Amino acid sequence: MVNEKVAAGDFVRIAYTARQGSTGAVVDTTDGAVAKEAKIYDEKYAYGPALVVVGKGMVVKGLDEALAGMAVGEEKKLELQPENAFGPRNPKLVRVLPLAEFRKRDLNPAPGMVMELDGNPALIRSVTSGRVMVDMNHSLAGEKISYDVKIAEKLSTTDSKIAALLESNGLKGAGVKVTEGALELSFPNSIEKDARYFVGKTAAVRAIKELIPEVKKIEVKEEYLA
Repeated sequence: MVNEKVAAGDFVRIAYTARQGSTGAVVDTTDGAVAKEAKIYDEKYAYGPALVVVGKGMVVKGLDEALAGMAVGEEKKLELQPENAFGPRNPKLVRVLPLAEFRKRDLNPAPGMVMELDGNPALIRSVTSGRVMVDMNHSLAGEKISYDVKIAEKLSTTDSKIAALLESNGLKGAGVKVTEGALELSFPNSIEKDARYFVGKTAAVRAIKELIPEVKKIEVKEEYLA
């Protein structure tokens, strides 16, 4: 039996490992063992096949385009040029700022540090003569990137798609009930209602509205116990 092909708009889980073209170093992976071997393991990250809605820009352009037409269970190796990966380097994103601007914010920049400027991460390239050179390009901009990717699973039911969007926003354990286009989401007391919860809930509801057109109405119920 031939596995079903993936098309734009499909919800899939993909397993992948991305490597920097110039060095072969692993820069991203869904495999915890590979991450540990490459010394990029993050204890806060839940390793395992990642949710992607094909064609919605949730991964880099070249990978997104390659997923359409692949079959569930199929593996593929991709070699992406910078424009289809993390983009070319943009000289306009390299700026020289007065060191005094950093001092005003109680910041002490040093070469190699990554700081947030204007809401974006910026790499400190150099600090000389009261001036700081910052680079706001993506750390992999201008690089060729290779991907080993596999379509691990395709989500076909509305319930599974909703649950996947909730989980990807840190809301594992929420109740999901869909009846004739009406969705009821219930968040039990066991889900901590902290700032991350409210951000995740807002993002999940927005994603459900945008990506699952069969859901016409959303009702949210929250449980708080004294």
